[in-house]
Order: sequence, then structure tokens, then C-alpha cells
Amino acid sequence: MRRYEIADRNYKIILPLRIRSQSIARCYKYIEAIQSYAGNWPSLIITGDPERLRWDSILEGITPLPTTHGALCFPELYLSDEKLVEFLRSKVKGDIEGYINAIKSGEYIHKVIPYSLLKDIEKEMEELIAGMDIEVFIPLRHNIEKIDDLIGSIPFFEEHEVFKASIPLVKSRLVEQALDRAHYVGEYLRELEEIFNEAMEEELYILTLWGFIDANTTLVDLEGQLQRLINKIPIKEGVLMFTRVIL
Repeated sequence: MRRYEIADRNYKIILPLRIRSQSIARCYKYIEAIQSYAGNWPSLIITGDPERLRWDSILEGITPLPTTHGALCFPELYLSDEKLVEFLRSKVKGDIEGYINAIKSGEYIHKVIPYSLLKDIEKEMEELIAGMDIEVFIPLRHNIEKIDDLIGSIPFFEEHEVFKASIPLVKSRLVEQALDRAHYVGEYLRELEEIFNEAMEEELYILTLWGFIDANTTLVDLEGQLQRLINKIPIKEGVLMFTRVIL
């Protein structure tokens, strides 16, 4: 496959290196702080079946992590059943078979476990996470086809799609400068809101990747795998920030 030669092709998640060097389990709270930020972003991206969207729907949205070539997010996390059962045995006096059966049947834990226990689980989340779903959004200079084999050779990713959208694209150096000035996550994201709400929209093709990432994988590891893809597709440098709506 052809390699594309353009100016800046180094892929990076625009977060501090001390965060990117940790496993996704260890930096879970930092990721959650970004994704739970109720940002006033100028664009929405909705994935899933739009037929499920009703006028009275309450939409759940997350803020993605900015990258030098787009954005990425972790829309769902999964706990280790074995570690969760072991944790419950250490906390609950008495029979926990009802909890175990519900967990093994795929029930959401917040529906079967008391709130007091959920608070304890939240405190130990780093030790209990098995992995997360991942979505990556990469802006392109033009549409691309026949990349199944290429994407299939990159760990973590199982599905992909290219769609077209009108959305602001901001130079990564501006986002990196905002990160350098910020002292904490909220300050960083508020400055990005101002930058993106002043940016002009442009028509872009966006490659979306879906997959699963193990809890022990670091963000730097993820960057390295995505770099292999970035080297071989017609990417457009720039950061995307939006509200990713979950149906």
C-alpha cells in the first residue's frame, strides 16, 4: 500500500506524558474526568442506529480525548468477572451467589449491587477493569476504500467506517499550547471549548475505528499501533473535539 508523505504525521494523544505512559486502568480516573466533561462543543457525532433516536430521548454524551489527528474515546468499560467476584467475597458477609449469577449473565452491576458497594467498587476500579471499548476518529484528505486488510493488521480494531461531516478542525499545535498552559483538566478543556467554538467548520471525511483495548495497554502503546495506520493513509493533521452521543 502507498505511503503518504506530508508534513507532520506523528500521532499523539494530547495529554501529559505521565498519563500516556500509564495503563488505561491506571489512568482511568483521568480519562473519566475528560469524558464526563459537559463541554459546549460545536459539533455532535452520533454513532449507532438513528432509528432509536426519539424526540423525547435523553441523550448520553461524552467528550473525547484530543489527538494530533482527530480524537478518540472509550465509550464503555468492562470489569473482570473474576476480580469482581473476589472483591465481593471480601466485602459481603453471607451468600453472594445472587450477585455472581447476575454478573455471569451479563447484568449491569449498578442494577444488582447496592449503592454502598458500588462506591467501594469505584474506589478499586483501577484493579478491577478488564478493558474498554475504543473509538478512534481520524480526519482524511479524501475518501479511502479497500483498507480492510490494513486495519485488520492493527491490534485492537475490528470494525471501521468512513463518513463525511462539517466540523471544526484545529491545528494540533494550538491544542498542545493549551495543554502546556493548563494546570488541571477542567482548565485545559475550557480553553479548548473557546478555541473550537471560534474555529470554522470544514467538510471532512472521517475514518472511524471501533475495537477493544486491554486494561494493561498504555496510551503510548495505543499511539504506536495507530501510527502504523497513520503512515499509510491520507490523513489530515488537526484535532477534532465534539460531543460523542451514545444511543
